[in-house]
Amino acid sequence: MNKIELHNLIAQQQPNICQVVAYKDNKKVYSDTLNNYKEDDCVHIMSATKSITALLIGIAINKGEINSVDDKILDYFPDYKVKRGEKTIYDVTIKHLLTMRAPYKCKGDTWSKVCSSDNWTYSSLDFLGGRKGLTDEFNYQTVCLHILSGILYKATNTKTVDYAINRKIKYRLHCNLIL
Repeated sequence: MNKIELHNLIAQQQPNICQVVAYKDNKKVYSDTLNNYKEDDCVHIMSATKSITALLIGIAINKGEINSVDDKILDYFPDYKVKRGEKTIYDVTIKHLLTMRAPYKCKGDTWSKVCSSDNWTYSSLDFLGGRKGLTDEFNYQTVCLHILSGILYKATNTKTVDYAINRKIKYRLHCNLIL
């Protein structure tokens, strides 16, 4: 397949793809932008961030920095003030967040409320829980990302981006196999 065929295929079948980059032996061997994007355009990477954060949580568990996916969320935030009457939040675990099975007291995504708050993690925790309890129902919510990132910070005392950068070399092979 040549470059024109690749561009046509992606334009027809994957119009959201904006860039393809390939590395071999830590050297960039191919880079191309697609669908009228430029190399320095900002794009929303959606669920990719959740996947990378999940990998980082797994690395932290593997290194013993986080005990288990069964850890209760609130164990990492002892100073968080639970809303009056809320009981479900006490039983929510890391696994509930990773599998999108955590219960929330909201419909739809709360992105704008969280991002306009002073503390994205605690604002996200405010939406966690609810009257139904733990139902094991799939509930896709972006706020889980902020809670997981907060847990990673509390467990390692390292910002998520720095944690990822610090683990990149050691875990590059594992990440490439998973991705």
